[in-house]
Amino acid sequence: MGAGLKYINRRNYTAWLKIIVSGLLFFCSGFLQSKAQTTTQIINEIKAINSKVTNYSNSTGHGMLISNKSMNIFLSNKVSSYLSGNEDLSLYKNYVNINAAEGMISINHNFHQPVDSDDWVRSFVVAGARVNIANAYSAKSANRYYDNQLGFTIQKTWMGKPKTYYAANGDFKKEMDAARALMVNTIAQSINKKAEEFEQSLNALKQEEAPGQNLNEVKSKLRETFYASLRGDYLQRFSEQQSELLVNTGNYDLVTDNWTSLGVYIPVIPQKFMVSNDVNAQVNKHYNYPLELFVSHTRFWESPKLGRFFLTFAGKGFVNNTVQSGSLFSADVTGAQGTDGINTVTINKGDRYIGQYKNFITPVAAGKLVYIPGTSHVGISFRIEKNLGTYKALNSIIGIPIVLIDKKGVTAINFEAQLLLQDINNSLKNTRLPYNKTAIGLTVGIPFSKIVY
Repeated sequence: MGAGLKYINRRNYTAWLKIIVSGLLFFCSGFLQSKAQTTTQIINEIKAINSKVTNYSNSTGHGMLISNKSMNIFLSNKVSSYLSGNEDLSLYKNYVNINAAEGMISINHNFHQPVDSDDWVRSFVVAGARVNIANAYSAKSANRYYDNQLGFTIQKTWMGKPKTYYAANGDFKKEMDAARALMVNTIAQSINKKAEEFEQSLNALKQEEAPGQNLNEVKSKLRETFYASLRGDYLQRFSEQQSELLVNTGNYDLVTDNWTSLGVYIPVIPQKFMVSNDVNAQVNKHYNYPLELFVSHTRFWESPKLGRFFLTFAGKGFVNNTVQSGSLFSADVTGAQGTDGINTVTINKGDRYIGQYKNFITPVAAGKLVYIPGTSHVGISFRIEKNLGTYKALNSIIGIPIVLIDKKGVTAINFEAQLLLQDINNSLKNTRLPYNKTAIGLTVGIPFSKIVY
């Protein structure tokens, strides 16, 4: 009997203990939730971010004048002022590159998801589609074979930590600290005002206005949604205002950053070429999948006095062929006759390339320097690339980047007029290319949608 009562009491004790623990957990979660749904918590979070910036040491010569997320916004506008090719960085969710010289258009999407804490963008993945659109029109109008190029790109980018340089005890730091403190106080007043108006409206909500629902539960859900939205809006506003302050005042000596990208281009359909060994031989179809691996590293400097500098080192390897490397003659047909590049010959069937077709891998080493003056929307760029292996051409591009901004002063579209210098080292001896090695090109870069905040 005693043992039975003891067993029952133990079961009751265990049951009551579970109830008490569950109640405490429920109370604590409700307390934490209600605590998170206060203007005080939101304001204190903003003050904590401001305090971190204010008290950050610059004993190493660089420090913080704005928060990390605010620096993301600052860099998104500065870095996106040059968007000419696929190796250039955009911190926008979506962007388009158009290359008129190559007839290529690429559409890209950034998959970065912002973290909730105040942090700089550390890495992200970009996926896109690349397609040759110019050849389709020219081939159809000239009754030639299509040079189909369609594929997808995937690349991973790792960002360095941005660095802001300024005098340790200079006016820049003092002015920015004072302006941010005023910003925080203004935001706090606005948050309290909006919350007060919301609570008044919420208290006026009546049961008949929410039929079939528990009024307290309805108010709780509405309150939770409101304060979550209020927090997100004002954290974003605080970051944007800091970035605008730094841009408008120019209260810094230098901002630097760097990033490294590694990616691959995967063709979806092959390139098709019609080739015969000589003008009277049988025409054969040859295929090439121009798979490409690429890596690049860029250093970036932004100075209110000197402007912006981009220095990029890049390397890639791609599947090349004797047609695109200019090693074969193009036979142009008029009626039953054409030319092999030197003599007029009789050709048995349509347009084709003349010579021995081969696929091979071409490694490429390249470098690029871009300069855009601080108050100018026009800059200058220089790119040089050396192909290695079977195709040894040394190519160069001299460009004039032009930046167009919107009414908020944010980069809207980038143009770059280019002078293309092909095969500078005269590596191709047996084609018509040496007589036509200079061309004019144009690239267009369009960042749009929101930034990767």
